[in-house]
Amino acid sequence: RLMQEVEKLKKQMSANSTKLPINIECFMEDRDVTGDMQRLQMEQIC
Repeated sequence: RLMQEVEKLKKQMSANSTKLPINIECFMEDRDVTGDMQRLQMEQIC
């Protein structure tokens, strides 16, 4: 699920530099994870 969300986010970031939402349902122990990320943050991590 994490990799699917990251790939989706990367595609969205290729055309957009604003903050984009991250939503992963039931990521760990049935907990949902939400947040946002900008292209610059992704580039620093990767």
